[in-house]
Amino acid sequence: MDETMLTICSAGIEDLEAMSALLSELFALEADFAGACNTDKQKAGLLLILNHPDRGVLLLLKREESVVGMVNLAFGFSTFEGGPVIMLEDFIISAAERGRGGGRFFMDGIVEYAKANGFLRITLLADAGNARALHFYEAAGYRYSNMKCLRLALS
Repeated sequence: MDETMLTICSAGIEDLEAMSALLSELFALEADFAGACNTDKQKAGLLLILNHPDRGVLLLLKREESVVGMVNLAFGFSTFEGGPVIMLEDFIISAAERGRGGGRFFMDGIVEYAKANGFLRITLLADAGNARALHFYEAAGYRYSNMKCLRLALS
């Protein structure tokens, strides 16, 4: 495991290009989004999150000064939990960084962030065909739910 010079920080507008590049890498891996990458939409979505910190946060994993990972943590509320929860989306570690321990370091930091900020649960969405990612999430303590993700496109 090579955690030398790894840090986790909140993203800013200056990180837009790096995050968009990571999202393009992620979406190329996901069956629902492959071939439909639109960097203008990605950047618009990222800006919405950056401009509404009460609704979510973008965290970055950096090795020295280089952005090597990102995650989108969307904030919500659960009536079952009786409090705030996080929907974890867009978790990506750059291909060049994978296998060096950064993913686990980042995931541990995300859990610490959630606990420190009073969140009661993290739910994540993952591509059902990405066995490597699913194994990673299971190893990090995530468990399958009986709930099924359904979507309705409004545009």
